Amino acid sequence: MAETPSLALRYVACDACETVFAQPADPDEPTVCGRCGARALRELPEIRGPDAYFAP
Repeated sequence: MAETPSLALRYVACDACETVFAQPADPDEPTVCGRCGARALRELPEIRGPDAYFAP
């Protein structure tokens, strides 16, 4: 079985519209809010993996 690449995610918050996004951990990915277009997204480094944010 061939190894499939995993999609690593990073979590960012937009303080302008108070939204949290999961984005691919790609350094070439622009850090622009997908909702309001603000460029000042705040990284949430303490959150690791999908369950860490979305599960209690």
